[in-house]
Amino acid sequence: MPILDALVSLFSFKTVPTTVLVLLAYVAVFTSVLVTDELPNVPKHQNGLNISKAFTDLRVITSHPHPYNSHANDFVRSYILSRVHGIAQNHPHVHIDDDNVSNGSWVSGGYAVYFEGTNILVKIEGSDPTSASVLFSAHYDSVSTAAGATDDGMGVSTLIQLVDYFAQNPPERTVLFNINNGEEDWLNGAHAFLQHPWSKIPDTFLNLEGAASGGRPILFRATSTSPLLAFAAGHVRHPHGNVLSADAFARGVIRSGTDYSVYTEGAHMQGLDLAFYKGRSRYHTKFDSVPYTEGGVKSLWSMMEAAQGAGIALANGIKMPNKDLEKPVYFDLFGAAMIVFSLRSLTTVNIVMLVIGPVMVILLSACEYIIQMNTRQGRHNGYIHGGDRSTWRHFWDWFIGFEWFPGFWRWAKLWVALGVTVGCQALLNFGYLKLNRYIVYSSPHIVLISSIALTYLSLSIILSTPVRWDGRVLPEQQKHTVLLQIYILTWLLLAISTVAIKTADIGGVYVVTIWNLLALLGCILSGFEEILGARGTTIWEIHAEEAERTRLVRGVRYDAIPQNEEREGHGEAQEVETEPTEITPLVAQRRARSRTPHRDDLKSEENGAVGWWILQFLAVVPLPVILFSHIGIILLGALPQTLADGSSATVVYSALSFVALMVVLPMSPFIFKTQRYLAYAMLVVFIGTVVYSFLAFPFSMESPLKVFFQQQLLLDSLSEDSPTGRLTTTLTGIPEFLESKILPALLSAEGKTIECNTAADRLGLTSCSWESTLIPSPAAGGDAKWLTVNVTRLDSASARISIQGRNTRSCRVYFDEGSEIAEYQVQGGARGVQDGFEGDKKLKEVRLWSRTWDRTFVVDVKRPEGVDGMKGRTACEWAEYESGMTRIEGVDGAKIPAFEEVLNFLPKWAVVTKMADGLVEVMSDFQL
Repeated sequence: MPILDALVSLFSFKTVPTTVLVLLAYVAVFTSVLVTDELPNVPKHQNGLNISKAFTDLRVITSHPHPYNSHANDFVRSYILSRVHGIAQNHPHVHIDDDNVSNGSWVSGGYAVYFEGTNILVKIEGSDPTSASVLFSAHYDSVSTAAGATDDGMGVSTLIQLVDYFAQNPPERTVLFNINNGEEDWLNGAHAFLQHPWSKIPDTFLNLEGAASGGRPILFRATSTSPLLAFAAGHVRHPHGNVLSADAFARGVIRSGTDYSVYTEGAHMQGLDLAFYKGRSRYHTKFDSVPYTEGGVKSLWSMMEAAQGAGIALANGIKMPNKDLEKPVYFDLFGAAMIVFSLRSLTTVNIVMLVIGPVMVILLSACEYIIQMNTRQGRHNGYIHGGDRSTWRHFWDWFIGFEWFPGFWRWAKLWVALGVTVGCQALLNFGYLKLNRYIVYSSPHIVLISSIALTYLSLSIILSTPVRWDGRVLPEQQKHTVLLQIYILTWLLLAISTVAIKTADIGGVYVVTIWNLLALLGCILSGFEEILGARGTTIWEIHAEEAERTRLVRGVRYDAIPQNEEREGHGEAQEVETEPTEITPLVAQRRARSRTPHRDDLKSEENGAVGWWILQFLAVVPLPVILFSHIGIILLGALPQTLADGSSATVVYSALSFVALMVVLPMSPFIFKTQRYLAYAMLVVFIGTVVYSFLAFPFSMESPLKVFFQQQLLLDSLSEDSPTGRLTTTLTGIPEFLESKILPALLSAEGKTIECNTAADRLGLTSCSWESTLIPSPAAGGDAKWLTVNVTRLDSASARISIQGRNTRSCRVYFDEGSEIAEYQVQGGARGVQDGFEGDKKLKEVRLWSRTWDRTFVVDVKRPEGVDGMKGRTACEWAEYESGMTRIEGVDGAKIPAFEEVLNFLPKWAVVTKMADGLVEVMSDFQL
């Protein structure tokens, strides 16, 4: 029947249906992943939040750069206080603590900190006073070179809205808000909160951060499965997160820190870290402002919606259990659902699959083999195989005739294809690294597309190479073999990932577990296809038919009747008589004439597998591609622009190549059945993307190259009112562009001796310094005395260092190698070091922060036993500059003309950011 034939043809494992299904599946997956990665629209009904007020707050807070060491910071603080006081005045259960008391000391590595906090704390009493409270945290300070729209103006604006929401809708658990100051300078605001009595109340926290410039906020980290439930079960409408980001933090891949680490390590709270991660090139630059934020109002709403959904769940339902909390594994699907389970559960599933999976595959293969053998015996019942050749002779004929090669190639094909693909990716990445290393910075999608196209070409070429050049192996056989090889590959990866979980607690390997389960399902479906006979002629039957076409009579070989004769009749097999020779027996030898499959016959037998291949495709392809595509989207947003921070370009390109391979590899059992025109199209795409990537300039105004600025003045004498000494300006960045394109644009560097060396604390970058004539000033009014220092020996092991800077509240003391101290105490500060942050006993630097301006820091230090003498430098920092402080009334601001020059004369494809806490550091040597 024509209709039936058409349906059979439509669902048969043939080129056109396979190509169509592959294209539909990949287009659907990629489109869905890309569309759901876009920011959702702001709804009309905002569930008690007010996006208009939040956006107004954001614009006021980010009107100027406002680091802790700036007068604009005081202005921002006053504004936030006025907002929360306005909310609290009509709600007696809302309490505000304008914390100008908390201070403390803490140590990390060889670095010590003394800090005086200016946090704004809000407590909203819950209906259940016996339950531990929930902490919400964000910081209101910015860096000196950015207005801080994403880092962390959106977080602060969100917290103000949550204060308003919970004031009108009292929660079950008491909620605290730590709108803290000083996060950008070593997480000081969170440390100061631990000095406050309210820090003993919460057991759970949600920290809001910004490590980029807008887009969708991602759940960076989570301590355990319990708080993560706040992002699951529909609490958050558009969840976004992946445990890979937590793995990257734990491994040190992400060179950034948030208050999350203080709350977990110092207060032992359970909690979540929600942060922006896209647009890293604008992070900590003038482009981290409202007009340049990716997504604008939508981005702000995205954080508000996520924080409110998770916050309500934490405050009204989810409580931390008393038992040991399990490490989590989590990922979202299409921004619609957050999948959460424990790392221990993942380990259990892995171990079970490592054992059960191979057993199931072996049993299924054995059943398949037995059925095939029984089928062959039934077909050839009564046939007498003759021959007296030795086993060795038979093996030798098999070997020298390369009869073993089809079977070998069928099983080796995927592994060869993998090897070739990895080699091609390595060559492509080598080309990028040598010809245009930083193109991935601005064009990561183009780079990924080129890798995907190359992966498809290399896999399809190898896997389309036939097992037998005469075409007598059915497509179902190759599909079945490659499916089994994919399962073996995923089993090996599963074993490696299980070891990674046990040794390093890596949760991102969840995708391997899911892929292995799906590959096993594909093998089971393929095995049932073979067992139930929904297949064409197998390789074993072809070999059997070939053996029947020749026979041996007392050691003499006779050829069977040629195929064209056999195909003349289409009925039952006929008996034929062997041609007599001088050595044939007198009794006539008869055999049944066999009908050997012809190529057309094999082609027609493809229809025997109608529908099975579709089930196998749906089992093994879409979900792995979805999971790896989600990972790819995160990597595209997070990794490429970290190159300006000193990250390895090799790691970035390798990560994108890995995603490309994992996206294409699941379709390998079916790739040989796709249209060759698809390969031609991929070739065109590959050539086009590679040519563009090799020739295009890697930076742009949308993706500017970051360079790091600092100016240092080493004073000759502290007694003079006007500063004299060596004034050095330093820019740090990617050497290829810093030395040849950026420094020539600066007049202050023209004609100067420029010293360029590898940056000490930023791997892969270069620092270039020159003596500058652009003299900074600590305050308006021209030349002024920068700092006053007094160093006094107290006894043989102790000294007192007094330091005051003009128009600053940040100073520090450096100790040379061999002069490190063991203890320190700031007069007027809390005694001792914060629990959990005792650090090393050899301190090379003490950083001092005051909430008041022009404070004199008095620090008593003690050397470790066996150390004689003390040598080092005292210094103070300045972070204000004229263009950043405009329109702020009554501010006696500093001037940094060298920084203004960089702002004005950098190429349009570059942007400046801070190198350290201070844009200007003025130092003086001391020795005891």
